[in-house]
Amino acid sequence: MKAWWLPIAGATMFAINPSGQSAPDERMRIPARPDPNDTAGPARTAQGVLIETSSNLGSGIGAELTGDYREAVMLLTRAIEEEHDAMKLALARRFRGLSYKHLGRRDEALHDFLEVIRLQPQLDLGYYNAGVIYNLQSRYKDAIDMMTRSIQLQKDNRGLARRRSERGNAYFHLGDFKRAHADFVAAVRLDPRDPDVVNNVAWFRATCPEARFRNGKEAVELATRACTLENWKDADGIDTLAAAYAEIGNFAEAERYQQKAMALLSEDEALRPKFRERLAQYRAKQPVRQEISRG
Repeated sequence: MKAWWLPIAGATMFAINPSGQSAPDERMRIPARPDPNDTAGPARTAQGVLIETSSNLGSGIGAELTGDYREAVMLLTRAIEEEHDAMKLALARRFRGLSYKHLGRRDEALHDFLEVIRLQPQLDLGYYNAGVIYNLQSRYKDAIDMMTRSIQLQKDNRGLARRRSERGNAYFHLGDFKRAHADFVAAVRLDPRDPDVVNNVAWFRATCPEARFRNGKEAVELATRACTLENWKDADGIDTLAAAYAEIGNFAEAERYQQKAMALLSEDEALRPKFRERLAQYRAKQPVRQEISRG
């Protein structure tokens, strides 16, 4: 019978889509794309686990990978009810958590990711995914703890860029700019072609409240690179480029790119009010500054 071999160690876990769009007031960016260091497709590892594609677990993972998140939740819930192997349970919990996150059900997603940690405490991905949710929930101290543990469990550099970038997000929101800067610099050095990582550094350079960490020229260069990597189709990236131009005082370009970013959003997109607010700032010749959490 046809089967998938799913690698389960570290960042090579089968076909990961670990994160999602941030809510309007939760900037920095939370990556919406799969981690490019994660691999998909058949693979054998010393710690691999064989999963039949026709099982609830295999079908549920397939549904999550193809974006059928409601179907994935249903199938993976069945898998959780019937599986007894700890690794297979961890896989089912993790992919169901990813599906819950895409459906906006963050509390349920977090519960599943914490179960992954309980079932497989040496698997870095449970900590990583929980950290992403904590960032989305503005629980930045918890996000830092989770990302730090995920980084410690990494056996090589694959996936480290996303983890350092996510932890940098949390530090930035808490006003710990020195640590945020260190994480962002390390992240972009580790993977200079990950648009989410590059975009995060550009946003930091353009909007940090502390002047010594801002660099408008570098922000424009980085944001332009991120937009190019995304073929100029990502509203978040273009929004960052607008903020970067505002930082160097080119408010005409800031306004132009902000309008371009807004044109890519649907009418009911949650980010639209925040984008509109920034457009008004540029028209008033005001740059953007990241709001800092006191919690």
